[in-house]
Amino acid sequence: MTDASTTRRDAETTDSSPHLESGHLSLKALVALSLASFFPAVAIALAPYVTYSSAGITGWQSSLLATIAVIFIGRAIIVFARRYVAKGLIYSYVGEVFGTWAKWLAGAAMLAGFIVGLAAFASICGIFIGSFLSARGIHWALDLGPQVVVFGLVLSMAGAIAFRGLDTSVTIAVVLAVLALPLVLVITAASARHTGLHWSEQFSYSGFSFGHTLQGIAVGAAFLIAFESCAALATETRNPRKNIPVAIMSVPVILGGILPIATILQAPGLASASEQLAAGVSAPAALAAQAGLSPWIGSATDLVLALASFAALIGFVNYGSRYLMTLAEDGILPPVLARIHWRHHTPYIAIVTVVGISFLCDVGLSFLAGSVSAAYLLNANLLVFLWVIPYVLICVAAIVITVREKEIRPGLWLTTILGGAAMVWSFVNGIINPPPAPGDVAVWVAIAAVVVIVGIFAICRGRHRQIH
Repeated sequence: MTDASTTRRDAETTDSSPHLESGHLSLKALVALSLASFFPAVAIALAPYVTYSSAGITGWQSSLLATIAVIFIGRAIIVFARRYVAKGLIYSYVGEVFGTWAKWLAGAAMLAGFIVGLAAFASICGIFIGSFLSARGIHWALDLGPQVVVFGLVLSMAGAIAFRGLDTSVTIAVVLAVLALPLVLVITAASARHTGLHWSEQFSYSGFSFGHTLQGIAVGAAFLIAFESCAALATETRNPRKNIPVAIMSVPVILGGILPIATILQAPGLASASEQLAAGVSAPAALAAQAGLSPWIGSATDLVLALASFAALIGFVNYGSRYLMTLAEDGILPPVLARIHWRHHTPYIAIVTVVGISFLCDVGLSFLAGSVSAAYLLNANLLVFLWVIPYVLICVAAIVITVREKEIRPGLWLTTILGGAAMVWSFVNGIINPPPAPGDVAVWVAIAAVVVIVGIFAICRGRHRQIH
């Protein structure tokens, strides 16, 4: 299987042959990169707003349930992370149970997901940078032309940092993520202090809406989707069977645990700032204004969140390139993608490829959607829908492998069923209650993308067999 062959290749590689640096990354560095890749500052700044928009003043309930659902899925994933060392993430794990068909299905969805995710992060960088410049009189900064330039710059810079190696990536991503946090925390605390908590409304269940709560769960989970991506660095991590599960769960437990609290603190301020939000003011800027903070704080938030988004971009270029490399090693993508740079020990062809395709995806969707913000909404919805397939497969696979190995784990079985059901619901809800345009086509675009990529896998596999 992929896992065994990958491990043997890494173990047997000599210094004279380009290779990934096995056992190089510490647990501390891995967890730090994993958390930085999910831009805590951006999540704290925006997740409360999107859950509030869907579920109202009691949106913290949706945020908490989304966190619990993702933790349940995490339990299924670490069943495999403790058994196998694999750069292919869920693609490799489900193959251990179901074989080729599941690998290809999950692999296609995740490949599209990494491309769409990188495009979404680039869009966020562009939106925040454009907003920062627009507030200073450069109003054309949010036009499509300048935004395309920003996409190219941030993706190229993230690719260059990833090319330099994991140490450089970890250092820069973590520093940027840490620098971005204080201002967002100050705004959150100031807003809560100014408005207070509306205990009777926020913790009342009299107006509970099942439909709105489920919608809030779907949008809340979007900030945690692909939380297991750090497992792509398994072969480069020390003691991966121990450290990878810890790093995987760090995102839903730490960041996911913070988001419901942030939602509780921000919801009253968001309710008070409804007119500003309706006028297009960003949530952090509206909260800062409501709390009476200096106008420069709300404006500076745009730049700070752009830095946090760039940190996430660095992390996902590293994850996505390792993933492409694994698919190439398995013969379902061109073998050139598996090449390693002799000095930096990074998959440089895969890095260039994933950056280039993500740029084209972002530019193409921006032109089709008509604006960068509309393209981001489409990207964000696509990311959630694409990850439904691998998450449902891994939940089923966790049950199958434990039953196959005669392990009696009713707690695991229950949580994986609930986690998988939550993901299925998010997909079904996207059909029954589609998000606003252009996100309303995301479900169908996701299905089409998976079909096309599976076809590419089949073509590459056929050529690989002819050569070998």
